[in-house]
Amino acid sequence: MMFTRRPGRFYRTVLSIAFLLAAGSIPASGGTRGDGRIIDYRTETNYLGATPGVTGGAVGAFTNPAAWATGDKGEFAFWWNDERSSGGSPDNWGFSSGKNIGFAARRSMRPDGDGSFALYDYQLGFAAGDRRSHFGLAYRWAGGGTDRVPREKSLVAGMVMRPGKWASLGASEVFSLESGARLGVADVGLRPFGRPWVTLFADYSLRESESVNDGWWGAGVEVRPLRGIHFGVKFREADGGDDFGYSLNFGITLDDAGFHLLPSYDQDGRRDIDGGGPRPVTYLVRMSPPHGGLPFDHAMKKLFRKNRYVSLDLHDKRLTYRTARYFDERRIAWLDLAGRLDRIASDDAVRGVAINLAGFSTSPALAWEMRGALTALKEAGKEVIVHVESASPISYYIASAADRITVDPQGDLTLAGLAVYRTYMKGLLDKVGIGFDELRFMKYKSAMEGLTRTGMSDADKEQLGRLVNVIYEELRSAICSSRGLTEDRYDAVVEDKVILDAKEIVDAGFADDIARWPGLGDWLKENRDGALLERSAGGERPVFPDDRWGKPPEIAVVYALGVCSMDEGIRGRATSQALRKAAKRKDVAGVVLRADSPGGAVLPSDLVADGMHDVREAGRSMVVSQGGVAASGGYWISMQGEKILTTPLTITGSIGVIGGWVYDKGVGEKTGFRADGVKRGSHSDLFTGIRFPGLGVLPARPFDEKENTLVREAILGMYEDFKEKVAKARSLPMEKVQEIAQGRVWMGGDALEIGLCDRYGTLPDAIAEAKSLAGIGAGEEVRITEFPPRKTFLLPRLAPSLPGASLLAKAAARWFGGGSAGGDDQAADYPLDYLRSIARSKGKAMILLPPEMLPGGWYEKP
Repeated sequence: MMFTRRPGRFYRTVLSIAFLLAAGSIPASGGTRGDGRIIDYRTETNYLGATPGVTGGAVGAFTNPAAWATGDKGEFAFWWNDERSSGGSPDNWGFSSGKNIGFAARRSMRPDGDGSFALYDYQLGFAAGDRRSHFGLAYRWAGGGTDRVPREKSLVAGMVMRPGKWASLGASEVFSLESGARLGVADVGLRPFGRPWVTLFADYSLRESESVNDGWWGAGVEVRPLRGIHFGVKFREADGGDDFGYSLNFGITLDDAGFHLLPSYDQDGRRDIDGGGPRPVTYLVRMSPPHGGLPFDHAMKKLFRKNRYVSLDLHDKRLTYRTARYFDERRIAWLDLAGRLDRIASDDAVRGVAINLAGFSTSPALAWEMRGALTALKEAGKEVIVHVESASPISYYIASAADRITVDPQGDLTLAGLAVYRTYMKGLLDKVGIGFDELRFMKYKSAMEGLTRTGMSDADKEQLGRLVNVIYEELRSAICSSRGLTEDRYDAVVEDKVILDAKEIVDAGFADDIARWPGLGDWLKENRDGALLERSAGGERPVFPDDRWGKPPEIAVVYALGVCSMDEGIRGRATSQALRKAAKRKDVAGVVLRADSPGGAVLPSDLVADGMHDVREAGRSMVVSQGGVAASGGYWISMQGEKILTTPLTITGSIGVIGGWVYDKGVGEKTGFRADGVKRGSHSDLFTGIRFPGLGVLPARPFDEKENTLVREAILGMYEDFKEKVAKARSLPMEKVQEIAQGRVWMGGDALEIGLCDRYGTLPDAIAEAKSLAGIGAGEEVRITEFPPRKTFLLPRLAPSLPGASLLAKAAARWFGGGSAGGDDQAADYPLDYLRSIARSKGKAMILLPPEMLPGGWYEKP
């Protein structure tokens, strides 16, 4: 889970020190350094250009198994030196591979009289870590000439701590399982600039028979003037006390493959060994090392394969906020897609992108964000090609940003304008004998007038008229600007055509050609100088933990989606708890709350707002990104943002409170139901009445005069509290808040003008804003985490629904005029939530919108 509390750094340090003290306190028993029972760190690790903890990855894991976990993915490393006893293959070599599970082996040739023999060492282990703390444990055994070298089975335990980008601390201990032989190694690395440009390192090794002062030291420096270029020197104490030797490290890494040359010298710079030949030169090859390399592959593509187009096939997909990690083929998460589009925009080896939007759907706010991402691609010099089939106004709104649009021969485009109609049920309620009192004291707070009126109020016509005009004009303006059309021509299509076939779409200038998606590759070859269409570009950007030690700061993205309820929708209880935990965690630099909610109950909204306040009080940045609707309770959870980013298609505001009371006004008499009982207290019967099977209790009576007064005072008191919170959070005078409140909804652009929001921006923009407010540079690495966390699997719904449940949901959506832009049932959710909320409120103050105020597809379910 994203906000799971991890052990504090203090406790990890204590555990690490305890581990080292325990390792050093095991009683010593016999043996000398180099007796062969365990691998000698000083003389048998010449393939290490630095210390085990600093080198990291699979290379360092033979000495310290925790190093396996310091990479982002599994590494394979192979090393050898140029000693050849028979002129054939190298005598001494080794390899190591893995990440969380690792295996390593090495061979060393040992002299034996006039000949030699091979000794093999093997190591199998596991490791885990989080870029700050890494732990590993391995089992080591030997083969080959163990009858001549008493190599013993042993356990190897290790840790690598990287508390920040300036330091690395490593420690490992080898424990023989057959005697008291042990070898401990501690190492440290320092980066004065917090970057791998210069790394200073040192280590100290100690055998079981040696006192602390008798250990063996090593030290050195590595310089990386450019990413992928390595120069280093490592000094190591030699036999004789005052003597030392040293090795150089010359390395180059291209993409994810590196090669290192490590010659050795004595303290006088000689490679010759007294009485023998030259010291061997060690060679090291690393595949997928934990550090970045020179972008060789990218450079080759830029030189020889720049004429490439990236294919994004999004047909029949729903763009939403979160998806399952596996088996969720019908949906795509916006942060995933936005990240890929951003990487394509910055890839100068890519000429353009082709996107298949056939059957694609999303909410209008996400459509605006995606359209902006396509515009950014064009501004980066990429050609954008989009293919559509049966296009809705929203999917075409996205497509219109492209340089070139193709439509299927049997495709069509629907442009019917926009209407928002409400359903009024007073006549039905009167006929069946159900009474409903609308507890409304604000001009525009019309959430319940559909249950008390037979037609739309003037106030509702005013605010909904503005909503319709802004949405229509935004779509028209964007489409006409991108396609070079006049607004009069657009209006003529809306008035005279409504639905255009493929030929009419092209003739009217809404598309450039009639074609099918599979033919795009051939078209590019013929019309774009032999361009290639591929899918490989724009994938996940690799992470190189060695380029930045320690865990990077975290930006937590918290989704508050759906009705404001305690355990459903925005999940006020769990979401507020997650925010409070984020406020306490030192590695969280900022929080982005995505608000896409039409409101609901006050308590869950206020719990979330309090959690956001705690984030700000803790000194973390707190940014709000509004989705399709962030009104009423949705604005209550928005206003605590340090910055509020909205969209032109966001419905927000609705600063007001309302209540409603439903009761028996003859339905019992008409149905034959009757309730009776006893009571104590003049108001105790208020929540009693006929219990209809499967529907619950219908109160028997309306409020009396005293109860009406109490409810009115509660609602108006809550309204004053709402306004005061807005005034304080947005630094607005109360007179201004009173003017823009009264329950009126505002579109995103209007909200900017009146001070309810700060600027237009996407969810990625909100993350960038949170980084900036936290003092993190634009190019600095951050970890993006999400709450609620994504599910691992999306399993099919195997259990049957209750009889009529699906029909009821769809009927509710149709009854209230909701329609799904995505072809799924998300529009059916809120009408039912709306009715449930009113029924459960029992006259309490509520902050919500009616479902008909949200045009079809505006509401994005959790």
